[in-house]
Amino acid sequence: MLTYSDSSQSRLPAATEKPWLLLLLTFAWLWPGILGHTPWKPDEPYVTAVVQHMLAGGPWWLPAIDGQAYLDSAPLYYWVATLFARLLSPWLLSLHDAARLATPLFMAIGLAFAGGVGRELIGGRHGRSVVLILIGCLGLIVTGHEMNPVVAGFAGYAAALYALVLTRRAPALSGAILGAATVVLFLATSLLPVLLVWSVALMLPAFASWRNKGYAITLMMALLFALPLAALWPLALYRGAPEVFHAWWQFHALGPLDGFGGLGLFHEFGYYPKLVLWYGWPAWPLAAWTLWKNRRYELPMLQLPLLFFAVILLLLTFSNRSHTEDAMPLLLPLAVLAAVELDSLRRGAAAFLNWFGLMAFGLFSLLVWLGWAAMNFGWPVKLAERARYFSPYYEPQVSWLALLLALVATALWGWAVTRRHLRGRQAVTNWAAGLALLWGLLMTLWLPFLDAAKSYQPVVQGMMRAMPAGEHCVSVSVSQQLARISWAYYAGLRLQPVADGAAPACKLLLMVRDRRAETPLPGWQERWRGNRARDKRELFVLWQRLP
Repeated sequence: MLTYSDSSQSRLPAATEKPWLLLLLTFAWLWPGILGHTPWKPDEPYVTAVVQHMLAGGPWWLPAIDGQAYLDSAPLYYWVATLFARLLSPWLLSLHDAARLATPLFMAIGLAFAGGVGRELIGGRHGRSVVLILIGCLGLIVTGHEMNPVVAGFAGYAAALYALVLTRRAPALSGAILGAATVVLFLATSLLPVLLVWSVALMLPAFASWRNKGYAITLMMALLFALPLAALWPLALYRGAPEVFHAWWQFHALGPLDGFGGLGLFHEFGYYPKLVLWYGWPAWPLAAWTLWKNRRYELPMLQLPLLFFAVILLLLTFSNRSHTEDAMPLLLPLAVLAAVELDSLRRGAAAFLNWFGLMAFGLFSLLVWLGWAAMNFGWPVKLAERARYFSPYYEPQVSWLALLLALVATALWGWAVTRRHLRGRQAVTNWAAGLALLWGLLMTLWLPFLDAAKSYQPVVQGMMRAMPAGEHCVSVSVSQQLARISWAYYAGLRLQPVADGAAPACKLLLMVRDRRAETPLPGWQERWRGNRARDKRELFVLWQRLP
């Protein structure tokens, strides 16, 4: 194990956090928002449709929607989500809720490996610090609860980082873990994450701690483990659908790498550095404190996360991608760096972080409680009016289970933030607890309200009520895949795709247009129009052919 020997650390008081507190807080962070709502944009409707296709007997090697290949991400997340759906749906959970269980599974794996990095690289109790810092990062809270294949990639990144740390103590085991992480990254995302991880692995021998025979064994074991396993799915895809394989290889496997070396990307050159400023809060200020206090950067516990962060940031910056979720792996090295000097954080800085979190999360949590009272009981009156404006489809309802969970979470947060002996570790714990509280309140008290505003179900139901009796044929543009997914899932109606410019085969035509593009359709009569609550752009219009 790489240990950190610093006389200043030995003078610090012993940590008072208990393992059960970390487990409780992590559990409270993992589960809100996983159950109880319909698929939300941008990714959940597509993942749900792929799971439906696989449950209906579609081949395991070809993720597809409505018979068309859907390979924006490799299939690992879809496989796990389909397994949960097959085991638990519909007798225990709805299909989308069962499929979404893949997210807490992968996030728990990622957090466990991140904690292992802290224990191996820094020592003892610092694994808890890494996990606390991670679940306190603002950028992880939304993506870490979505039905999204990137969470499987996050678990792969964490496992790869743990393997690179473990190599000094157990090279063979480290090689097996690195190989498994490579397979997970490849089967969950694309070749870009694999390139990122192996770029770090090949550069690490520049530091003396990784320049030895054991590290060579790790790399060889990883390659021997990863190559045959990673090749199974592409070979199956090639044998089953060669044309789909070539399209996947060109546009999805190699697509993210096309931008390297091209000057056309500089319009997004600063996207990820600016994103980290809020996405990685409060990890990056704590990491900056660590780097300031250890300015010679000679310790292995600084070298590995610094290299990991620099390589990922550099390659993402020069890739052709600019998505918020792609910054998830940057949080891992930031959290590790932040944990190194967390216990030596000056009392004033710890007090400021604690005060800022207490005021911000306390205020927002109070607003959530007031908003819940307004949307269900009409008081305060002004808030009730705003609630009806933002979610007009919402019907007042009180879930006593959700109310009980919200009260317990609020009481636990109040207990956590009133403890004495404030230091960096307690400040980070209080921050993570505040963020978990706010998210938990939103995903319990406000969940029906948010679902009514974000779901396509009310829109689908509105159109179905407006359709002529006995009519079940509705045409839609072939490019409107989300509409076909939503109407099939919520109403069991298969919209008939029609090529742009071609004559619709049905007497009814559903058009999805920008609200600003209001143009009549000659020969057709408008029968219904609708949109999601407060969606200022997307408008659905149902037209009926005139006799």
